[in-house]
Amino acid sequence: KLTPKTRIADFACGNAMLLQAIGDGFGSYDGIDFSPDFIAAAEEWAEGTGRKRYRFHCCDIRDFCARHPRTFDVAATLDFSEHIEDSLAIEIYAAIKRSLIPGGRLYLHTPNLDFFMERAKQVGIVPQFPEHIAVRTGKQTARLLEAAGFERDAIRVAYIPHYNVLKALHPLSRLPLVGKAFAARLWIEAFA
Repeated sequence: KLTPKTRIADFACGNAMLLQAIGDGFGSYDGIDFSPDFIAAAEEWAEGTGRKRYRFHCCDIRDFCARHPRTFDVAATLDFSEHIEDSLAIEIYAAIKRSLIPGGRLYLHTPNLDFFMERAKQVGIVPQFPEHIAVRTGKQTARLLEAAGFERDAIRVAYIPHYNVLKALHPLSRLPLVGKAFAARLWIEAFA
């Protein structure tokens, strides 16, 4: 739950969709992205809404985190981890962990490789988005976060529905043995 004191870092913020979704019940919001076009779009949206308590930074995540150790209560990477290979992901998530206060939370949202459509993309039945170079399972993503310094017992993996018509299949994710094939997305919470 966000409070008027919560400091949020939105890594790979894109056009600030998270800021658009969370309202005003937080202390500060920092959106970080390396794309000048995304940062410009985020600035334009935020200025147009009269929002306060936000800043956008066009820079490398690792550099930003090095300048902001133990600063944030909440960090988010939404639809980001599938775009970076393992060794870079470990570096970035280790930097993000260092930017969190003790007990701070990381929220990670990404496609689930166990989902039947992602497996179909993996074997070439359905085309994969070319920028999705590292779609992972929940276990693989948790191991990646462990390698970045998060403790195993501080990582919680949840499986959530897709946000398009495929969400109708999500109730099948409760089936024994085959359920993960119907869980489209990962929602991971990790405590620093």
